[in-house]
Order: sequence, then C-alpha cells, then structure tokens
Amino acid sequence: MKKQTAAVVVNAIESKSETARNEALFEIRSLKKDLAKLEKELSSKKCVVEDPAFDLVHSAFEIFRHTQVMSENKKLTEQIDQSLEKSSFKDFLDSKGARILKKPEGWHWISPAGEMHFLGAGSDAQGAAKKLESIVSKRSRPAAKKAAVKKAPIKADPVEEATKVEDVKEPKKAKGK
Repeated sequence: MKKQTAAVVVNAIESKSETARNEALFEIRSLKKDLAKLEKELSSKKCVVEDPAFDLVHSAFEIFRHTQVMSENKKLTEQIDQSLEKSSFKDFLDSKGARILKKPEGWHWISPAGEMHFLGAGSDAQGAAKKLESIVSKRSRPAAKKAAVKKAPIKADPVEEATKVEDVKEPKKAKGK
C-alpha cells in the first residue's frame, strides 16, 4: 500500500515538474525574442528603446522560478525513493521477526533455535536487513525428500522368460517310490 501511495504522489510531482519545464521553455523562447528585439533596437542608429527591461527581468525571474520548482521536485522524489527503500528494509526485518531493542540497543533477531543475533544499530535498517538475510540464508533448511526412482527390470526375450517360469514350476520327484 505504501508503494502505491508513493507512486501516485511521485506521478503528481513529476507532472508538476513537466508543467514547470514547459513553462520555463516558453519563457526562454520569449526572452530570446525580447533580447533579439532589444539587440535590433540598440544596433539601429535611431536607438529608440521601448522599455523592454521589465519584460527581460520578468522572463528571467519566471525561468528561475520554474527551474527552482523542477529542482525541488527532483529532490522530493529522491527523498520519497529513499524513504520507500528504508521502509522496505524495515518491513523485511519485521516480517522475519527482528525487533529494535533498547537493552541491548539495536536490531536483534531470535532464531527458532532460541539464539539471539545482533543485526546492527537501530538507525541502520539496511545493514541489519542484509545481515539478517545472510544469517537466514546460511541456516540449513531441510532438503526436500526426493522420490526414489524405481528402475524397471530389463526384460530379456519373452520366450526365455516363459521357459524359466516353466522350469520353476515343475514338481520335484520323490526319492525311492
């Protein structure tokens, strides 16, 4: 659920960043036009300037404002990603039964055999998760029982088998009668 909510928030932030980027590009184009117009007016011999200074400053400020929004949104998405990563480590630790203890301080896990393992400092969920994963993977798990493969006897010539069966079935002759 956390990941779904974060994905919705990140999508909204990215759409705002895209809007700010488009607006900044519009202002850059507008500023280019104003600068070209100013250059044309200043390079002419008549030198009649129609006070474009406000437009230039306003465009530059808008470009700054939109790029600032984009920068802040990028930082926000990075923070959200880091928070999700930390919470996934905590979720892993919780799912395996690890707990943060006050005495002894830090992440600890008690194995099914009753052994307590120190996993790391309370603030280092990532390191604790890695250590727990290595401990859990080292534990010997019971091997799956493999079904015994029964080999069928190799049949020889069917005629030979029939004569062998007949030889066995012949009654024994009694001695002396």
